[in-house]
Amino acid sequence: MKRVCHLTSAHTQEDIRIFHKECVSLAGAGYDVYQISCGKTYDKKGVHIVGIGLKPTGRFTRMRKTASEIYKAALKIDADVYHLHDPELLPYGLKLKRLGKKVLFDSHEDVPEQIMDKDYIAGPLRKIVSVGYRSYESHVIKQLDAVVAATPHIAEKFKGRCRKVVTVNNYPLLDDIKFHEKSFTEREPIICYAGGISEMRGEKIMVEALRHVAGKLIMAGDHEIESPYPNIQYVGRLNRDGVNELYGSARLGLCILKPIKNYYYSQPIKIFEYMAAGLPVVASNFPLWRKIVEDNACGVCVDPADINAVRKACEELLNNPEKGQQLGRNGRKAVFEKYNWANEEKTLLALYDSL
Repeated sequence: MKRVCHLTSAHTQEDIRIFHKECVSLAGAGYDVYQISCGKTYDKKGVHIVGIGLKPTGRFTRMRKTASEIYKAALKIDADVYHLHDPELLPYGLKLKRLGKKVLFDSHEDVPEQIMDKDYIAGPLRKIVSVGYRSYESHVIKQLDAVVAATPHIAEKFKGRCRKVVTVNNYPLLDDIKFHEKSFTEREPIICYAGGISEMRGEKIMVEALRHVAGKLIMAGDHEIESPYPNIQYVGRLNRDGVNELYGSARLGLCILKPIKNYYYSQPIKIFEYMAAGLPVVASNFPLWRKIVEDNACGVCVDPADINAVRKACEELLNNPEKGQQLGRNGRKAVFEKYNWANEEKTLLALYDSL
């Protein structure tokens, strides 16, 4: 049995992509799977989760001290394959290669572009940091065994810079998302949003667009505050059952992210979750998103800076529940055929089999 070890200094112990998808899939395929992260030590779903204690509150402490502690714990596992999930772990990837290990880097984001939007880095310095990071990243990944990219766009950025790159899309686990048969005509006029809540993720636009709509906007995420508007509700972070219950009560799902570079070519899991739940989608009109939504006739794409356009799109679907439900069914069909983890799992396992 080949022993594999996933390392993360930044993500939670039961991160959807790292734990529930990649680690559980590998364990199911017969690998001896370990995951090292901040938190406690326990076993779950065939995966040995090794915790190194509490996650630090400061990002710079995490990048320095936590990454080092993750590496020390990794050495004790003595795995055949190490799978890194955070940029600050790249230096330790080189050390593991020098020990004769197989090493993969999982790029969840286009990090050089992401750096350009980091508020905690002074504007004039962002370009310097971005270029510097990309240069170092190139130096490391050309010595690793492969890069796993979360989207085709990210994969393109690595071509020619590493030995091998494969795309393993972050599509939903079909068993996670419950499909509710209840007719939209029998549901309240509820619009839902589930995910990170911030200005860059469209919070202000959603609130301004929908505070006068004859319906309710329910937002689930780490942002539990009291809304000043009676039809806007923040419900905090929900577990999977809570998210499924929210999807089952709603008539449409929102994903109005602002047009920053790191979002432009992203594939938000929430869009595919809405589709899997049978909800029509109102999303930003980025070219990739528009292709997914329009090619599958599962929603509407709008200018994320146009409050009136967001409002009109939502009102159109709320006022035409039969149309909304048909768009939702189209989206669910597309997820079952194309946008699901079962398909991506095959790519991941093929990569591991090739090592």
